[in-house]
Amino acid sequence: MDRRDFFKYSATGLVGLSLLGRFGEETAEACKKDAYSIVILGDTHYDAVDPELYHAGYTDPKPEREALHRKEFVRNGQMWAGRSRNLVKRAACLVDDNTKYVFQMGDLIQGDTADAPTHKRFLDDAMNLFKSDVAPDLPFVTVAGNHDLRGNDDSVATQAYIEYMAPRMSSELGQEITGPNFLFRNGPDAFVVINFTKPDVPEITSLLEQARGARHVFVIVHSPVFPFDDAKYYWWYLLGNRKDSRAEERRRMRELLASLNAIVLCGHTHTTEFLDWHGDGGRITQMTMSSVWRTDDQSVYKELASGAREYCTLLFKEKPELETPANVALFDEYRAGIVSYSMSEAAGSYKLIVDGNKVYVDFYAGDSARRSKRFTLR
Repeated sequence: MDRRDFFKYSATGLVGLSLLGRFGEETAEACKKDAYSIVILGDTHYDAVDPELYHAGYTDPKPEREALHRKEFVRNGQMWAGRSRNLVKRAACLVDDNTKYVFQMGDLIQGDTADAPTHKRFLDDAMNLFKSDVAPDLPFVTVAGNHDLRGNDDSVATQAYIEYMAPRMSSELGQEITGPNFLFRNGPDAFVVINFTKPDVPEITSLLEQARGARHVFVIVHSPVFPFDDAKYYWWYLLGNRKDSRAEERRRMRELLASLNAIVLCGHTHTTEFLDWHGDGGRITQMTMSSVWRTDDQSVYKELASGAREYCTLLFKEKPELETPANVALFDEYRAGIVSYSMSEAAGSYKLIVDGNKVYVDFYAGDSARRSKRFTLR
């Protein structure tokens, strides 16, 4: 059933009961007149089954890293030959009369291209696919992910991304956008889009201050703003690094986000993670989303960790040598303010529902017809 047919039948009421049976009461709830929704995809790593279509001529100075990337090409090809297509079809069914946008949380594409023209073609193919298959009539908004900026020469890939995406986002949102950091609004709510790979802190700070006073301040960023539970990449978050050399800078950013009671929408970790944190005189709620559906098991929502005590503990089980005083202190710094926390490897599609002061995210694992989990953000 395409989107036009969906609305046609809904308007006549002929299949109202069946739709409620299929999609559950959350669909009816999202259709309240005072609410709006946003359909969200996490990381997608769009790619072709034939690696030569986008990766011809790709090389990396480190053979072991190139070998790892080529394994990802195979993973992506398998996903996009089956599971990922079904996931996107399911996401399209989440669109209703009150849906205002479709978001994608970065790593739109796999990247790893040889030149700028190929990189732009890769981005254009992905944007056009998601736009047409999910909601052709709605703005499709994406944020820069590390893979989106990756190629034989990352600086070339990054420039290609900006040259393509700035005018594309301008067209999608109907306002001038000149770079990877920007702000837009929907009624009383503000949305701040941030490039995390090389964060321009003064520009990001300025955009966040411009959002002050909004009913809800949504921060769209590929990486989390909190360290996450992974032995290899726990340090790869906004203004984070292995040595925590930007500690004061990240704390100032955290204070700013808390002062705005920010709602952070992100990806990067290939997990579905919810974290509600109170501190620095305010609140930060983070929802991490993934649409990288690698295995059948990820079509079922199952929590691997839950509660503040379990935050950032799995990495110590995987690599006990990481349980250093510095790492324990870092995680405890954040753990102290955690009110709610859960993490799952499930992948799927998401629906953000804003109903006045209330904000929810409904998660649909894999291509599940029914909601797998509701997260209350506000």
